[in-house]
Amino acid sequence: LELRLLPHDCCASLDQAGCTLVKAPPPRPDRSLAEKGILEEYKAPNVPLHKNSIAQSGFSGVLAGPLKQSVLRQPLIHAADSLSRARLMFGTQKRGGDTTSRVILQIYNQMCHFYGGGFLYPLVETLKTMLPNRPPSQTPSLPFDEEQEAPDLGVAPAFWVALERVHSAAKSFDRELWAENREGSQRVWEILKICGDSQSIAIAKEYRVKFFTELERRGEAAIVRALETLSAHAQWILVTGGESMMATGGTSIFSTLTG
Repeated sequence: LELRLLPHDCCASLDQAGCTLVKAPPPRPDRSLAEKGILEEYKAPNVPLHKNSIAQSGFSGVLAGPLKQSVLRQPLIHAADSLSRARLMFGTQKRGGDTTSRVILQIYNQMCHFYGGGFLYPLVETLKTMLPNRPPSQTPSLPFDEEQEAPDLGVAPAFWVALERVHSAAKSFDRELWAENREGSQRVWEILKICGDSQSIAIAKEYRVKFFTELERRGEAAIVRALETLSAHAQWILVTGGESMMATGGTSIFSTLTG
């Protein structure tokens, strides 16, 4: 019941915040287990954020929606409550450690899948696609008016703010759920340590490493895309704009820059 309640609460919090989620495919029960009378282990459905909806909202919509601090924190609150209930129901002593560690491990695995694959990963992937992959087709008008706002070179400032919030959310995820070496935290690492289940700790560490590795890979791809966009727009200004100035009898842009 706890494993069903947690993903429901997390998805409900995103839905209440106005986020659009992708409908999960219907579950396919394992008939071989059913024929043997074995209860199949529950697996939460994969209900990620809808990428097109994220992109359509724009950077301001992303910051005011899924990347709003209260929205980022709500799933972590649900997960902390779930850990507390599991700890109270099954205890944290070694004699009941196998059951407790198994439940805690499943809760942590669920949250790695939800907060990563269902939440942060789609956000970072969409942020990348929201950046233009080529400069504007029109020729830039040079020299720029210094009294006007400087061009963003294709990368809106909100893009960097969004990445910073994703980074902060990932740190909060680790601090609020894993909490390694935080005595008295009653979080995943401490509970598994008290239960004395070294195998569960090792598996949980693998989940943790995978969560951050996948997020880092997507974050790096988004940053590379931003750098490529900046480079393309800089070339657009220096080359296309410079050629236009020379064609109209203006001074070379390089001479203008160097005085």
